[in-house]
Amino acid sequence: MLKRSLFFILLNVLALPSFAQKKGRTATYYSLGVQGMGSYFFGDVSSGIKTIRWGTGLQYLHKITPNFALTTDVNYIRLVADDNAVSSPKRNRTQNAYIRNLHMRNDVIEIGLHGRYEFLPTFDYFTKRKKINGFATLGIGLLYTNPKAKDSTGNWRNLRTIQTENHSYSAFTAYIPVSVGVTYKISSHFDIEFELGYRFTFTDYLDDAKGTYVDPARLNSSDAKYFSNRSAQATDSYSGDKRNLTYIQNDLGYPVLTTSDGYSYVSSTSAGQNRGTRFGLDGYFVAMVRIVYIIPRK
Repeated sequence: MLKRSLFFILLNVLALPSFAQKKGRTATYYSLGVQGMGSYFFGDVSSGIKTIRWGTGLQYLHKITPNFALTTDVNYIRLVADDNAVSSPKRNRTQNAYIRNLHMRNDVIEIGLHGRYEFLPTFDYFTKRKKINGFATLGIGLLYTNPKAKDSTGNWRNLRTIQTENHSYSAFTAYIPVSVGVTYKISSHFDIEFELGYRFTFTDYLDDAKGTYVDPARLNSSDAKYFSNRSAQATDSYSGDKRNLTYIQNDLGYPVLTTSDGYSYVSSTSAGQNRGTRFGLDGYFVAMVRIVYIIPRK
């Protein structure tokens, strides 16, 4: 009886390494995702619910370890900001933005490499991945940026080449994406994912506003004068809404001044006053929904 018990114990001990090896084997696989998203700009020109816009993109994933994967993302995202849409001259906190009256649209293109950590490990085959899993990502990427604004006729003009602050900046910048998300297994080959992230960029010109108002005499074109200071315009060129210049002049006490060459501006936006109103570099939030297809392997 004792010999038989020792025999079964020995069999179980010999089987443990085989079981542990199977349990510890990584489910390496590849997947392709298609994503739609909403964007919320965070910079100097004002943003709010009314300025949330859309984006779309592709993601390629390589699962490397039970918890870790690498992803490559290519996204097209529209960013919008508009002082007039989300500010009022009658609110102290937003008076300066309302007077400034800037807006922008920036269709950015992201190319990013992300490291992704999944909270629950996946072993053996990809079909045995968890039904629900969470993840966090951190990466680095290259961003193409091209801020534009409408002129008086409704045409979109490239602000980077106009140089509204008498300063040039590149159309490309690096960015650091961070995010958290949840993935849900629909079937053996399909997942749906929800992800919320923020893009830390290395530029303060996503909205073409950073420094101070420049003396019009130093600007290199009539377009630069027109787009650099829009405080005296009677309408918001982005939406077409009328502005309350009477309140700005009579109640706030900021008269509209006009130079000898016809250049008009509100007195609080004269040369040397702050045009960019936020400390730090520009960035934006993204909220994504992604459909993932796991590529079959032999």
